[in-house]
Amino acid sequence: MHATIEATFREFLEIDLKKVKKYEKAVLASKDTDALHQMRVSLRRMRSVFFTFQSVIPKKITKNIYANISTVASCYDKARDIDVYIETYLNKDALTSTELLLYNIALKCREKEYRKIKKYLESKKYKKFKKELKKWIKTKQWRKKLTKKQLSVLEENIIPFAANFLKSYQNDICLYGSAIGPVLEDEQAHKLRIKLKKLRYATELFTPYFQNRLDNLKKILKELQDILGQLHDIYITKKLHKIFLHFQQDKKLYAYIKKVELVNTYKKEKLKEAFFLKWKLFTKIVQSVC
Repeated sequence: MHATIEATFREFLEIDLKKVKKYEKAVLASKDTDALHQMRVSLRRMRSVFFTFQSVIPKKITKNIYANISTVASCYDKARDIDVYIETYLNKDALTSTELLLYNIALKCREKEYRKIKKYLESKKYKKFKKELKKWIKTKQWRKKLTKKQLSVLEENIIPFAANFLKSYQNDICLYGSAIGPVLEDEQAHKLRIKLKKLRYATELFTPYFQNRLDNLKKILKELQDILGQLHDIYITKKLHKIFLHFQQDKKLYAYIKKVELVNTYKKEKLKEAFFLKWKLFTKIVQSVC
């Protein structure tokens, strides 16, 4: 007998809550950048679970829990941005004097953000958040505000639900993408990145129920997300540069940063070209899924 919709919803949340707790220690030690990334991904995936199941567990029921998860996840954003920046531009065997100056500034900013995270993770507010979320999942508190008809739907098989969601959301994304002109604007890229990320999370969650039928979809989603993720990183890079220059007014540093941004302008156009090629492939693949 296959799992029910409710059992799957609950299981997905439990898995990621365990992952959040698993990575806490490493994040508190500020030594493992991947731990912060994985903790953040787990929180975002939990939000995605709410989105995926909102047709059977409405947003009005999950909105408070969703908002709390979003608040926690946002605490990690700046630290993660700086980690990615250091990895992208300053992860070299040998740094020039200007790069070393930039690296030290980035490290100071990173340490400041990790101190904020540590303070939050040790706070009563965060401990309360974990306790309430664990209880909400364990006791199935979403049931309290559902009708008998809605509760009966939760007992249905997960596979038809998963197939319907994937097909419907793929169509929504394709419809949004069809409105994009020959030039991918930054705001469009940002919105599409979020939509594709939600679909990718759902695809990963539902993979066990479809054997290898989602493999091509997962592959193209990863490729599209990599492209859109790099475009987002370029946008974040400019924001970080303003912060870094505020720390140190240096002509060589300013010139180096402008050079990086010039290279990124060229890279941005190439990424957009790559996006349209992958997008065409994506639209073909979704027609054959589920």
